Amino acid sequence: MKRLSVLFIVLFVPCAQAATVETFTSPDSSFGAIAGFINNANRSLLLSSYTFTSPELTRLLAEKAQEGVEIGLIVEKSPAGGMSDYEISALCALQAGNISVVLYDGPLKYMHAKYAVRDGRDVLVTSENYGYPGFTPGGTYGNRGWGVIVYGELARELEGIYRSDVRDSVVFQCPPGKYTIKSWGMKGAHAPVFGSRIFEGQNVSLISSPDSLEDLLGLISSAKSSIDAEMFYIYTHWGSASKDTAESAPSPVLEALLQKAREGVRVRVLLDSTYYEMDPGKSTSNYNTINYISSIAAEEGIPIEARAVDLDGLGLSMLHNKGIIIDGKKALVSSINWNENSIMNNREVAVLLEGESASYYSAVFGHDWNPEPPEDSGFWPAAASLSVLTALVLYFTIRKFKERGVVL
Repeated sequence: MKRLSVLFIVLFVPCAQAATVETFTSPDSSFGAIAGFINNANRSLLLSSYTFTSPELTRLLAEKAQEGVEIGLIVEKSPAGGMSDYEISALCALQAGNISVVLYDGPLKYMHAKYAVRDGRDVLVTSENYGYPGFTPGGTYGNRGWGVIVYGELARELEGIYRSDVRDSVVFQCPPGKYTIKSWGMKGAHAPVFGSRIFEGQNVSLISSPDSLEDLLGLISSAKSSIDAEMFYIYTHWGSASKDTAESAPSPVLEALLQKAREGVRVRVLLDSTYYEMDPGKSTSNYNTINYISSIAAEEGIPIEARAVDLDGLGLSMLHNKGIIIDGKKALVSSINWNENSIMNNREVAVLLEGESASYYSAVFGHDWNPEPPEDSGFWPAAASLSVLTALVLYFTIRKFKERGVVL
């Protein structure tokens, strides 16, 4: 079997700045983190998301706009499956509340970045879209994702990206009709474990797509002892989904992980396990990625392991994260999926953290890698004893989200 020979060179590394950061994770502490971020705005809020469907965040933003805070939102014009009625309702309500809503219509493949800039000073970056799977009040339902608030740094860079993308956007036009904002009242079997935490003196730097490949390869190349990757998915190959293979068009980031394992670095890869990611007939599915990594690990005897996340055990909807931890000292909080479009053609945003804050995401990864029933929790027995009917409801709910593009 042919293998890609990866030659690492000295790559450009974004300039790091010292900052205070607040770490959080979805669904455990994400809603509280973003609600606090919005509520503490005094002058302005600039937000970006692939989709926007949250009625609670809609109300919070409308309230801030009434207080005189200038608010702008940019979302993808053509998400996979089209805009859901939930999103149209939310965007109509925001626009009616004197909030600037624009749809990205520029040359990039998708507007997939999920970030916010507050008062031209603080930034919030996350793997999650602004909807229930990522930001559910109570934290018992939703996706696994990571987020971070950076105080006093990176705002100028992100504002520049926002302003540039707005120039390639069109004003949202609310379609004729009556739209009602309704809370879904989503409750699940997840037992929140990870609250938000504050860390001071952390080095922070911004990475963005398109063309984030060199930054990602440089980050992987810097590993000395360990790499932990918790991803929605990793494609085995780039190019055509139906015509190319790992041999004809290998994924540079996956091959970089394999190369580090060949150098003796311990690599663990945790991937989503929803039904469409475990399709043996889809060459880019996580099912085939896990088999690909496992076969190479066995054949070459290298320290790399790949697993599908135990969603039922964790009480999660899906693993929607796009995070990586290097040596327990660096963590990437990101919207960048590991496929060709996301890395090379989409608008994506990530924050690289260096310092003690990386230990927060290491703890989340460890919890998800080997889930155990929380002690004295009333949620776990319910998750373990789901009826067939409940399982079917969850299956079709997730399928509906996927068809509408809410969870990409």
